Amino acid sequence: MRALRRKDREMAFEFFLLLLLAAPASAQGPSSCPVEGERIHWIADVCMSQLETDDEIAAMECIIEELERPFPDDCAARAHYKRTLCQQSLANGSVVGAVERCFQDKEFMGSTVRNGGVGN
Repeated sequence: MRALRRKDREMAFEFFLLLLLAAPASAQGPSSCPVEGERIHWIADVCMSQLETDDEIAAMECIIEELERPFPDDCAARAHYKRTLCQQSLANGSVVGAVERCFQDKEFMGSTVRNGGVGN
């Protein structure tokens, strides 16, 4: 991961905290995407899983880096992060079976996605 200058880190931290704590936009109406939740919440769960922490501050650089990753649309991004979280969960033994089975499980999601943000 690239190192961020202190001021850049502070500004990015404030920005991403606002995103993580914000009310989900999907609460405004139904989505046609099969992966529920917000992209930022999926990113936070993937990064915290990857770093084996529940501290979003410790995962900040990973989250910032992933926010810059391009996807065709928000649904594609959420699908990517759900699949990644499935792969991580299978690798660490917290989920058994196949990635596709995990991905199809509508109940499978990290705590940030499930709770609609950090600290909710």
